[in-house]
Amino acid sequence: MDTSLFTRPFTYLPVRPKQQNHRVGSPLEEHFINITLDDTYDALSARNHPGNKIGPSEEWRKHCSSNREDTDTFLTTMLREKYPDYSLVVTDDWQVTILNLEGVAWKPLDGVELQTHVAFIAPSRRDQSGQVARSIRFGGFDLWWKEERFIVFVASWSSGFGITTQHFILKEGKDETASLGLLMAAGYQSGQIGDSVLVFNDGYWQNDYALWEEIQKADWKDVILSPDFKQQIQSDVKNFFASETVYHELGVPWKRGTIFLGPPGNGKTISIKALMKSSQKPALYVKSFRSWMGEEGSMREVFNRARREAPCLLILEDLDALINDENRSFFLNEIDGLENNDGLYILGTTNHFERLDPGLSDRPSRFDRKYTFALPNRDERVQYAQYWQRKLKDNKHVSFPDSLVEKVADLTVGFSFAYLKEAFVSTLVSMVGAHDVQFEKVLVKQILELKKQIGNSDTMPILGTTYSF
Repeated sequence: MDTSLFTRPFTYLPVRPKQQNHRVGSPLEEHFINITLDDTYDALSARNHPGNKIGPSEEWRKHCSSNREDTDTFLTTMLREKYPDYSLVVTDDWQVTILNLEGVAWKPLDGVELQTHVAFIAPSRRDQSGQVARSIRFGGFDLWWKEERFIVFVASWSSGFGITTQHFILKEGKDETASLGLLMAAGYQSGQIGDSVLVFNDGYWQNDYALWEEIQKADWKDVILSPDFKQQIQSDVKNFFASETVYHELGVPWKRGTIFLGPPGNGKTISIKALMKSSQKPALYVKSFRSWMGEEGSMREVFNRARREAPCLLILEDLDALINDENRSFFLNEIDGLENNDGLYILGTTNHFERLDPGLSDRPSRFDRKYTFALPNRDERVQYAQYWQRKLKDNKHVSFPDSLVEKVADLTVGFSFAYLKEAFVSTLVSMVGAHDVQFEKVLVKQILELKKQIGNSDTMPILGTTYSF
């Protein structure tokens, strides 16, 4: 085997409708090959295909310059003619990344020009430089996998309202078994969630590795809620995933629906992150059902994938925005219709529980449990102040006595956890670069300013965190 083979990650533009090119927040770099310019010089300068007067790249260029034809049929016919002693397997599954398959080694095919498009990928932070990457339009590769040699062609072209990308797998002999095994392995690997959260948005699933890393930072110790409340949430999820046999013995569907409700800023999101980490189950997160396939098509895709990944967590944030009069009936059928939803723990959140249709909020077997994340009571405000007291104990510029803990708890009646956090963060920001300032005075000033913003007063009721079944 040639020692110059590539084994580094290699990805390329998928088959997606053109709308996908404008998705916000999509990690664009995942859709491009990651090779240096030096890697491609030989392939880009290749023109002559050994043993043929006209090589595959010339045939491809000729085809693309002519009147529109059936590109799939053209490429299939052309490759069969040029490799008559090879079997040919053709796939157009954009999720399959054969060149990225673990254990694969490859190099550009001699005599075939590698035709690519170049794009600048902006950095994730402004102190980074970004990178230049190439996407494949046409290329051929010598590829080795499990001691078997393959020739793989990749072609991408405009088709209707989208881009089509196809892989053509050639194997010497007429037996397609090895090629199908290669395709099966690549397809299986591309469908794995791994160390990521599977996020659905604009009609597509995407592995979000950055979100997974953020979730790994979550810790129930940092969730300032009633100990009994936190324990109930954790036990509910843990017991569900551990009780498959019990559900089946009782003859009831092994599924669960839970709603986290209450005003914003009171711990719903951080609790979800902690649950996603502690459950150690695949997590699927839905941002929106709106897409090119329509909301019902998106719902079908979401639940089909969730059933495939079960047992898993399916997170539906802001239920009141996701579900409307037009799609509600279809959504309810997906939850408790004829399909098998075994292993699905569906966790929905809402800041406006009163807006939910009774078919969602009150009907048994859909969302069975509801946890209310209300404004923190005094004890929880004390806990939150103590949390910051511990964080700042080694800061020589901050004096945080126990008396200040009590004072903060008394002054912040009606504050959400988000407003409590803002009080501490804005205080610390105000102290940056300042001289001879007292932490307590600045903190109290910030609290009073925030009370004005939310129209607060000491006569507001003290609300606690509750849960219902």
